[in-house]
Amino acid sequence: MDMTTKETPSNTVSFKHIDKAVKTLDLTTVEQENALLPDNLSGRVQKLVKVYSSIRPLLTVVSTLPIIPAAWRAALAIFSQAVEAVVSAPEISADFKAGKDL
Repeated sequence: MDMTTKETPSNTVSFKHIDKAVKTLDLTTVEQENALLPDNLSGRVQKLVKVYSSIRPLLTVVSTLPIIPAAWRAALAIFSQAVEAVVSAPEISADFKAGKDL
């Protein structure tokens, strides 16, 4: 069964792709990085970008599973779209560093 992403329907999201993305969230490293970030909006957005980027493929697949009630899938899709709007904002790029402009 092929599972496709919401952004590009022709891209297949496989178990291997999801697993690789999720494994980029090494708990020890993430905790160390979080300790270095400021406890303000900018630092929180940077955390969101890191975590969401790693779990996006998983959320995409989960939001399409027919075993999950349609209303839940819709809510998850809306949540993913809202987070995507934040993390893909032009002000946030790969070299985004929280608080560097403060």
